[in-house]
Amino acid sequence: MTGQDDSDRRIGRRTYLGAAASAGLAGLAGCSSGSTASAARGPPKVPESKLDAGGWVQVDEQTRDPAFEKSFGPVSVSAAFRTLVFEDEALATELKEKTLGQAEGQFSMFFATRVTLDPSLAQIPDAVLDPVVEQVESQARSQYEAQLESAGLVDIEQQSSGSLTVETGENARVTNYSAAFPFEGITFPLSDEKQIDIEGKNLGVSGLLAVWEHDGSILIAGGAHPGENLDLGVTKEPTSAIEVSVDIDLGLTPDAYRDELRSLVKAVE
Repeated sequence: MTGQDDSDRRIGRRTYLGAAASAGLAGLAGCSSGSTASAARGPPKVPESKLDAGGWVQVDEQTRDPAFEKSFGPVSVSAAFRTLVFEDEALATELKEKTLGQAEGQFSMFFATRVTLDPSLAQIPDAVLDPVVEQVESQARSQYEAQLESAGLVDIEQQSSGSLTVETGENARVTNYSAAFPFEGITFPLSDEKQIDIEGKNLGVSGLLAVWEHDGSILIAGGAHPGENLDLGVTKEPTSAIEVSVDIDLGLTPDAYRDELRSLVKAVE
């Protein structure tokens, strides 16, 4: 970080979810045995009306075709991945304004991936169907965790697993995550020579990864969002005659973010 000023460091660390989500499911292509093909398989269908109403914007689209080719017993299977990534732009704008520009970046992300298999799920023999699905799901979890780590998050853990019934009727296998984002604090200038520094803290982050089969392909969807509110305060005496108190309450609502993310995931098809 040598040579960067404090604002550059803050902004760089605050892009953690953008990096994690945009690279997360595309990282499933890590075992690729070939180059990226120009022809893309069908993308996942996302709930555009919900995304628009919630202030989400698409920030990335990635394709790997083929993403991997592997033999499962007598069957050779290839897979292609098509990923759409969205940012909660409304939340990012709100937090930037609340912190006078010092918290700038992508704080809540949603992504959806369609995994197209050749042969399709419907044509894969039952004897090897489970290993094929488990291969995709295992890679999804490991790559998701690796990307969160590379984006600067710490204490990444799988908290629980379960199921979620999506709107098309299938049951998605869900892995819930927790992590921490090292929030580096905020500086408020008082004069050319004086400033107030509010020390940072680890901000909890919650993540969700869901995998299910639909219409002959595998769908993967999820994201990450602030898992707790940021509430900081400090009292300082810049001079013997002045005492200044600064309180920061960003008004983050983790339960609402969680419900919104699950609603978006359930609507993918």
